[in-house]
Amino acid sequence: MEVLGNYWLRRVLARMPGLAVYEGQDTRTGMPVMVLKGAKGVPLEGEGLLPLLERTPEAWVLEWPLGAVPLSHYLGVADPERLGQWVRELAASLLALRAQGVRYAPRAELCLVKGKRLWLAGAGLAALEGEAEEALAALARALAGEGWGGFPLREALEALEAGEASLESLLAGPAPPPPPAQEAPAPEPPPPQGLEALPSPGEGRKALPVEPVPEAEGPREPPSEGQPSRPRVIRIEEREDPPFPVVEPRRRTPGRRALLALFLGALFLGAALLLRPSPEPAQGYVMEFRTDPPTEQAEVILLEVPEGSAMVPGQVLLTAPGRAEFDRQGVYRLRIRVAGREPVDYLLEVPGPPLTIRVR
Repeated sequence: MEVLGNYWLRRVLARMPGLAVYEGQDTRTGMPVMVLKGAKGVPLEGEGLLPLLERTPEAWVLEWPLGAVPLSHYLGVADPERLGQWVRELAASLLALRAQGVRYAPRAELCLVKGKRLWLAGAGLAALEGEAEEALAALARALAGEGWGGFPLREALEALEAGEASLESLLAGPAPPPPPAQEAPAPEPPPPQGLEALPSPGEGRKALPVEPVPEAEGPREPPSEGQPSRPRVIRIEEREDPPFPVVEPRRRTPGRRALLALFLGALFLGAALLLRPSPEPAQGYVMEFRTDPPTEQAEVILLEVPEGSAMVPGQVLLTAPGRAEFDRQGVYRLRIRVAGREPVDYLLEVPGPPLTIRVR
């Protein structure tokens, strides 16, 4: 493994004239870094750009956010909703760079993503200058893969690539759909003959005609003096003292049988707790590993696990092609070995799309 100063250069992400991009690791802290070997000039700082950790005559060392992975990890398999968020993030960052007079053409290997966040690397380098619109459209097409035809921003990106739109058009939200036309309510059928029409919910209720009923003529009999004005209340009370003597049973002290029954109950309870079946482990996350060509085999070894995972580093997960199960979501560091070739370390985000190991 190549070493540059205090950093290990674990694997090459991209090569271009005068510049090589590596995924590295700080030998002092163990934190991941991105190393731009051969970078010259003054690095830019700002929102959406990877912060500079160290600048040497040979390279730039940039911070690698924990859990982030290169955008090339999602080539051809990016989720349309997540891809739309990344495209808008890229458009905003490219507009900010253009305001500073920097022409930057994004590449999948130099963009790191984590959830909805996105960071750019190498802004200001001559090797990365180019037309931002064409590079952004080509990058989105490569990430969408077979789903490019149904990608919501496809028409906007094609217009951007043809020079018929600007980057600002990608930041504008989609226009709200027009409200559906309200149909006129159908006329109600007339009520059948002989029945009176009921009032509609919006109308007030019609008052029914009420005719006074003539009272029977004749003098009213006055209530008798002895007749009560309210019903009588009859209260039946129970005597406090019963008519017979109460004999309370004597309290019995617990004997040997009670103590024996208590002991046996505790014994059976302990045996039941010991023989209780252990709960089934929670279902993990299954990841698929493929090889290209499929006839090749690669050994996948677990090096580092995220916080909270019970998996033991150093174990062999599987021999690809095949599937492996992970107990927690997060970023795992793997080492991939192929017979006759040097091992390669890789940061795998779980859950995620299938990982293809290309053997060249």
